[in-house]
Amino acid sequence: MATQPEELFVEFLRRRGFNITSTRRKIVRKVFSMHGHFDATELWEALRDDKVSIATVYRTLDLLERAGFVRRVSFGEAHAHYEHVLGRNDHGHLVCRRCGKVIEFGSARFRTLLNEIAEKNEFELQEAVIQGFGLCRDCRGSK
Repeated sequence: MATQPEELFVEFLRRRGFNITSTRRKIVRKVFSMHGHFDATELWEALRDDKVSIATVYRTLDLLERAGFVRRVSFGEAHAHYEHVLGRNDHGHLVCRRCGKVIEFGSARFRTLLNEIAEKNEFELQEAVIQGFGLCRDCRGSK
């Protein structure tokens, strides 16, 4: 039985004339079974038994991003991480520059403030991504 994200992704592909393959279906199912942030290599390794190529993983992640189902996030590393955002509220990240720990947080106040700023500037806000970089409690204590 197909999952809701899978069905929505198939509809996205169909509307844009892309091929609907069993491999793309496997990838979207795996993406939505993963919790937290992941990079393309981690996704590819999770699909190793399905013999999916890394190139297909990257192409499908690109399509999922274009569909608005995943977001590419940067935590100050050379490679991108992803998170699925379909049905999730806006949230931000606090990233430790020493150990790489990522703390997610949500705050309606940020969204309210951004909406006010957007409205003042006659801007239609569609998505909010807030990130802060610094040192986590553990790393501050181990200077």
